[in-house]
Amino acid sequence: MPLSKWFRRESPSYTPPPAGDGAEKECEVCKVALPKAARFCLICGRPVPGEEGAASESGDPVVAALQSRLVEALDGRYGIREVLGVGGMGAVFLADDVARERPVAIKVLRPDLPADANGVARFKREAEIAASLKHPGIIHIHEVGSEAGLHYFVMDYVRGYSVEQLLRERREEGRPLPVAAVVRILVDAAETLGYAHERGVVHRDVKPANMMLDAEGRLLITDFGISKSAVAKTGATTVAQLTDTGTVLGTPHYLAPEQALAKTVDGRADQYALGIVAFEMLVGHVPFDDETPHAIIQLHLNELPPRVAALREDVPPHLSNAIARALMKAPSHRFPSMAEFARAVDGRAAASARRWRMVRLVAAGIVLVAGVVAGAMYWGGLPVAGARSPVPAKVTAPTKSTKAPAKSTAPSKTSKSPTRRTRSR
Repeated sequence: MPLSKWFRRESPSYTPPPAGDGAEKECEVCKVALPKAARFCLICGRPVPGEEGAASESGDPVVAALQSRLVEALDGRYGIREVLGVGGMGAVFLADDVARERPVAIKVLRPDLPADANGVARFKREAEIAASLKHPGIIHIHEVGSEAGLHYFVMDYVRGYSVEQLLRERREEGRPLPVAAVVRILVDAAETLGYAHERGVVHRDVKPANMMLDAEGRLLITDFGISKSAVAKTGATTVAQLTDTGTVLGTPHYLAPEQALAKTVDGRADQYALGIVAFEMLVGHVPFDDETPHAIIQLHLNELPPRVAALREDVPPHLSNAIARALMKAPSHRFPSMAEFARAVDGRAAASARRWRMVRLVAAGIVLVAGVVAGAMYWGGLPVAGARSPVPAKVTAPTKSTKAPAKSTAPSKTSKSPTRRTRSR
């Protein structure tokens, strides 16, 4: 069942920048006519004088300066329209692809971050890994580049919203997500992450903010910035050097225990994080929370989360059990793959187990009944179907012999010859 059944939103279709009649102000730089509500120039991307720009929207004046630098660096190729979001490593802008006449999103590494070659390598690797993964649940990357000291990549623009935004709205409204919708999100996320795992890529930062729902309710996984690939390289810097340096990478609330200890991780770390997301979507809050990241990590290492079914009555047992297993401390106790997790979440594994249990019970019942019937028939003297009855020995009654006794050939002493010889007279 598509997620749009529950979460469809009316998203305005993309339209090119307006001009001409109806405009009430203009950009001081490129002199293009703009609508009254515009906060940025739709061509050059600069903030409109007299209006609140990117700095007020993002709360970071560096982003406004970053937008101006990006406009100059990509002039003639992309028209920067507005800020879509700001993250720890960079900002994302909505832009027009001039040559192809389509909307795109451009993610740019923040230049104010400390000069760290590994940070740049991680940023580039995010684009390279995402570009290598061809899956409907992963946003397609069009271009990776560096211009005027800015590192950026261009990707599909997806009109939608994050699962984090969805959860925030539901909490404000006091309405939890429907169980069926949670199952659909988990299955889609598990299938997408499983595809990446099969190709040696572990995301390592699965959380609601990195899970998007487009206008049709399709789930997309974003932000492979700290993902780990078993085979990827960026120049002479290997992924092991970027990620296996004893530094804890990820978001504390969704951090697997082995990841918190800076140990080697595999796809089961993503499974743990997705289990935390599942708990939050069903209950409304994460299972482990505290005032400091260190305290949260200690909870991940030492505390068991409560059962989801104990906190929400309409959660079926198979779903609660699947989440509990995904949140086991030891990776070996979790599901061996995302495919197995997906089967358990949507009830296929539970239904299969129930069917097999029923087959075994029916077979055992048939054998038991057959044994009882066979025993009763045997001890009751009745013939048992399929068994050979013993053949009794044939008894014959004695009969009189009809054969005449043999005549003796020896002459008897008392007997005379039966014939007389006649004398002739």
